[in-house]
Amino acid sequence: MTHSKLQVGAIGLRNALLQGVASAAPAGAAVATLTGAALFALGALPLTAVIAFLVVLLNGYIISRISLRVSGAGGYYEYVKAGHGPSTALFTGYIYIFYQIMAIAFVSLSIAVFVPAALSYVFSINVSPVFTIPILVASLAYGFIVSVRGIKISTSYTMIMALIEIVVIAGMGLYVLVSHPSLNNLSVFTPKYSSNGFTGVALGVLLMYTAFAGFGASTPLGEETRKPRESISKSVIYSVIILGIFYIFSSYVFTVAYGPTNMGSYASALVPGITIMGSYLGIGAAIIITVLFINSLLTGLVVLTNATSRVLMTMGRDGLVPNILARTHSRRMTPYISAGVVSVSALVISATTTEIMGGFPAFIVAAIGATLGTLFVHILINSAFPAINKRYSGRYGLRNIALSVVSIAIFVLILGSTFIGISTPVIVGTLAFIGWVAVTFVLIYIKRHRLREMRNSALKEGSSESAGK
Repeated sequence: MTHSKLQVGAIGLRNALLQGVASAAPAGAAVATLTGAALFALGALPLTAVIAFLVVLLNGYIISRISLRVSGAGGYYEYVKAGHGPSTALFTGYIYIFYQIMAIAFVSLSIAVFVPAALSYVFSINVSPVFTIPILVASLAYGFIVSVRGIKISTSYTMIMALIEIVVIAGMGLYVLVSHPSLNNLSVFTPKYSSNGFTGVALGVLLMYTAFAGFGASTPLGEETRKPRESISKSVIYSVIILGIFYIFSSYVFTVAYGPTNMGSYASALVPGITIMGSYLGIGAAIIITVLFINSLLTGLVVLTNATSRVLMTMGRDGLVPNILARTHSRRMTPYISAGVVSVSALVISATTTEIMGGFPAFIVAAIGATLGTLFVHILINSAFPAINKRYSGRYGLRNIALSVVSIAIFVLILGSTFIGISTPVIVGTLAFIGWVAVTFVLIYIKRHRLREMRNSALKEGSSESAGK
């Protein structure tokens, strides 16, 4: 018999709370990876941060409310199953696995692309491109090893690291603004400095959304968290708020410090946050930021691996993917097989795209693929919100329906903006997503008999509950 048991009640609200924050690798995003959004939004980068935050906040509220009803190791997969049934849940699960693996590839590529640039600026160490693949391997191996050591160890580590990086970067940014008041410029919260107007801002929001993508990282920890429904619900909404405030503030600091009219070269600077802090605060600050930057990305890999492996494990328990993926370590109680599959898949994607396209284009491909998958999954989750409420309270609720409709409409608009700025990385990322959706429909057809069994079982369970009432 396959051992498939997690450590029930191993962590509390404190550990769960900052998983969404750590998953987003906030220091890594602020210092370097927001260059993807800046490439299109330019000097309006802070405006994209505000818009993305409002969109994510609405979505975070819905997920927070669902978390009060549904909990488990399946995360979003379980949420959609509760609202729409097993077939749509399987579709959601496969798309979730896709975008999480793309997100893991995105973070590992961030390390391979931006860390050499940081080392060159701070320490004058030139890292040869020949080390790109070894860096990817080492980064993903680190995320895998820490993840499978145990949920308490991994969440404690990521929680502490997330707190340190946010406090230090926010403190440095505040000092820069206070010591150089002439930098302040509220026009960066308008499309004024976006050469493409709101079009550039819209595509910037798409890529900015990637920076928030891990805010729901605590949802697959429901089986291992004490008072899971209450703890996961709070952790989701708090993570969104913390990330939103931090991204708005850091994007503002780096934009005004770099110069809103100079943002055309911001993305090509690769690690502009480090160069900015180095120029304003000296080489010591640049060294500190570099260390936090590297650790932030590694921390993000740990959280993403934790979350993805648990959803894949749950799908294995349900018999929708090979049963071996449901296996957990007998002593550490972590889904090590699923974690290994996730890490290797991310390595194949990141290494292949890097060899074919180069580091930064591969980074954009992963960002687009991850964001498209994220948006589609959140559309499915939000559409399930009224049905979940109906299942547990007996009514859909007009407010719940309105929130779902508004959030889905916003996501559709953001999806549309993907195709405004057509470039090779955008096309490749989009085609990868479309290709995986096609594969997913085939996999759902293959599992049609198992899905029918799950539907019948759910109907019998529902009938029993009604009879009991």
